[in-house]
Amino acid sequence: MNFRFEDKLKLNRNKLLEFNEWILRNNIRETFEPREIFSIYFDTKNLQTYHDSSEGLVPRSKFRLRTYNFKSLIENEFNIEIKKSVNYGRLKSSKKLENTENALSCGIYLNNYGFCYPKIIVKYERIYYKLKNIRITLDKNIQFKNYSKFLEEGKFNNTCNLVVAEIKYSSKTELTDLFNKLPFEITRFSKYCIGLETLNLL
Repeated sequence: MNFRFEDKLKLNRNKLLEFNEWILRNNIRETFEPREIFSIYFDTKNLQTYHDSSEGLVPRSKFRLRTYNFKSLIENEFNIEIKKSVNYGRLKSSKKLENTENALSCGIYLNNYGFCYPKIIVKYERIYYKLKNIRITLDKNIQFKNYSKFLEEGKFNNTCNLVVAEIKYSSKTELTDLFNKLPFEITRFSKYCIGLETLNLL
């Protein structure tokens, strides 16, 4: 697993202009073209990963399948991603999934949780920035829908007025005064948790 620190900024559409101005003012550059992220989140039957995240328990894990610019189950390849929150930061692993259909129909075993099954789909547009060794991502147009085996079907709920910025770095010494004096509130939250709540699936 790769280790990193991760600070989350919970913005909204009204704060987006202010964030973009902050990016330009500090000469922070985009690293490559924006793309749409399409994630299928897994959980236990009693939503244990949701409850652990809501309560801020550590260690805790989050599990998803992820692809980019989704078209269909046949055309897209998915990665398995596991994010583990521990006292000292975040651990993340990602690897190519060999049999997506089997994982979606039978579930996948996650250590400390047992078998997990697909619950919701989250998609959004991600923009990538970098300043020295610090990576910044901006997620907007965040939408949710209940999982269905027919991934292309069903409407997304786009009522969430949420914009997410994340600052990712491997060492506290990488942070400059620019990041130590952010004009935005750093907070803890989860797109998966917000998705379940938005869709009234609890």
